[in-house]
Amino acid sequence: MSKIIYRKVRTAPGLKQYQDAEKTQLNPAFEQNAAYYAKAVSTETLSLREMSRHIASHGSPYTTPVIIGVLEAFRTCLIEQLLESKKVKVEGLGTFYVTIANRPGGEKDLSKFNIANVAIGLRLRFLPETATEDKISQKEFLKKAQFVDVADLANLDDSPSSEDGSSVVVDDGTGSQGTSSGTGGTSGNGGDSGDGME
Repeated sequence: MSKIIYRKVRTAPGLKQYQDAEKTQLNPAFEQNAAYYAKAVSTETLSLREMSRHIASHGSPYTTPVIIGVLEAFRTCLIEQLLESKKVKVEGLGTFYVTIANRPGGEKDLSKFNIANVAIGLRLRFLPETATEDKISQKEFLKKAQFVDVADLANLDDSPSSEDGSSVVVDDGTGSQGTSSGTGGTSGNGGDSGDGME
């Protein structure tokens, strides 16, 4: 059965979250604005080889090594084309593109503008496909999902850690993985999350 595993997180989007959870909860503004949100939990991260095996298991006429080769070539060429100021559209999935991360405050004087001083990074973005019958926009994707509370799935009491102490990977939308209960990051321009949780 396909399922989206989630855990319940009490947070107040827009307010600073401290490493010390007790300090966060003692903040009067936090107490006034805090509410429970659903946060996605990932059970594992598939490697390229594991994803290739999965594709091959669906009756693909191509062997796992061939699929790995194609996916590796796609990854290499995707980066190459993005660095050539091109967008890459995968029909039925979405479009990859880059945006520039600018230094906070930018440069007020145009005559002093220097890209080396203003640009602090490039962000890889993804815009989900919405024009096909397999729409995967935020709302359409939601309609296809079945949800399971991680506490119900593993007989846990709202904790994403397993009995042996190892942690369940939490997908917070930032690209990093951990078990923090802070707010998630952005997911490109695929629509905002409304409440800061992804």
